[in-house]
Amino acid sequence: MPTPLSRLLPLLLPVGLLACNPWENLPDQDWYWMDGPLWDPSSAVAATDGVYIALPHAGALARVKDDGTFDVVDLDGAEVVRMVATPDASQVIVWDRWRVCEDPEAEKVEDCDEEELSWSYELSVVQDGAVQVVTEIPPHLNRLAFSPDGGTAVAYLDFESADDVPVDGVVDLTQVAFVDLGSGAVQSLSVGFSANNVLFSLDGSRAVVLSRSQVVVVDLATFEKTVTYPLTLDADQQVDPNGAALTPDGRYALITIEGSKDLYKLDLDVEAIDIISLEGAPATLSVNNDQDKSLLVYGSLAQVDVLEHEYFGIQSVELDEPCTAVLETATTALLYNDQARTHDVYELDFATLEPVEYVMANPVQSMELTASGRYAVAVLAPEYGSSGNDLDDYQDNRYGLGVIDLQEDDDVSLVLEAQPVGAAVVEDESGSFALLLLEGLDSLLKVDLSNPSVPAVVELVEAPTGIGALPDGRFYITHDAALGLVSFLDPATDTLTSTAGFGAVDLQGDDELPRLAGEE
Repeated sequence: MPTPLSRLLPLLLPVGLLACNPWENLPDQDWYWMDGPLWDPSSAVAATDGVYIALPHAGALARVKDDGTFDVVDLDGAEVVRMVATPDASQVIVWDRWRVCEDPEAEKVEDCDEEELSWSYELSVVQDGAVQVVTEIPPHLNRLAFSPDGGTAVAYLDFESADDVPVDGVVDLTQVAFVDLGSGAVQSLSVGFSANNVLFSLDGSRAVVLSRSQVVVVDLATFEKTVTYPLTLDADQQVDPNGAALTPDGRYALITIEGSKDLYKLDLDVEAIDIISLEGAPATLSVNNDQDKSLLVYGSLAQVDVLEHEYFGIQSVELDEPCTAVLETATTALLYNDQARTHDVYELDFATLEPVEYVMANPVQSMELTASGRYAVAVLAPEYGSSGNDLDDYQDNRYGLGVIDLQEDDDVSLVLEAQPVGAAVVEDESGSFALLLLEGLDSLLKVDLSNPSVPAVVELVEAPTGIGALPDGRFYITHDAALGLVSFLDPATDTLTSTAGFGAVDLQGDDELPRLAGEE
């Protein structure tokens, strides 16, 4: 049904380009049974065969399906540490661990002396509700980058999300691991201290690993390091790449350095490096494979630089305000500032290099494009303390959602009743939709992007805690339910189905050691 004006006020504003702010600031909830949570809604990962959710109390992994059923993935007694889906969502990669005791007589954790108790770790490839491959990588390698065909993953350490990373014994901070997801074979390489980015050529023949002060090129057929580039010759100088991309032909790596006006151009075929001087330190480097061009935007300069890869010449395009973020389609780029929270957004046509400026009613907090590139959707942040008439104040002091139809050059901005705390965007043959959780509300706001001025409210069976998009164009919603509850929504028909009870697996766990000494 249409949303009442008391909940949402549609305001038609000058054309604007916007986006969604997914998974921010979800409220704390309790799903506890005795000594631990039964299930972890924030762990949910969507795959083509269901939604996978960690069950911390049982030390298990559940696959929740849209037909009201669920099953438990056999991890041989291990518990989930973290999960991620492969790019095509056909598999889920699970970091898991299990308790081990050096005492061969111990059968339960309580029977083992603390100094003899430890964790063992592994990486499991899960598909269709079952473990397909099990392999081992150093447990501190907590992030994966996937090759274009999805067959190879590179594991490395992401310090920004390393709170729960085990650092036991000897840890090699120069190491990354190449994992064959089909066989589980692992090839470890030393690539330089604190590797923080992995790039792949479009043909999948090589990977480029960036670390502090060094870039390494790896042949994926042999896993040999074919080229090593130091980014500084001074061992006392620290050089941290903050942006990197490969040209579409795979020959050159373009690298920007934190706080530097230099753009490094590394030839991956011949050991040669050029440095291109820029007018400022770039905030973002983005390569457009369709246009064979790169874009650079600056937090301190009101311009965007277009780098032509054929001759590596730069053409600067003036803007009214600096931009820090870039989203691209095959023919255009959207530029906005997600750091200074400015109102301006620009659409840059690669054919003409003429920017079209859009001024948002409120600062742009984040932006997202649908898969087709037709719609842009955004969250607009409040702008407290502004002065104006009553209507201006009403809008300035509230969060907003903006939708722009890039094909029809039409836009709408909506004033939201509360802050979005979860969002997802899906698009398929039935249409394009955005679904939002609003703080403190027990319903969802559904926006048909082809008709955003008439959003609808979807009533739920229980209060929602999180939301995500499924690969087939539907949504899943997690709920505040002690024993587990996930709903599946088809936005084209508003059909809602639910699956419950999966958190009740092994409520009376006996704390047995899952793998006794000598049985690993």
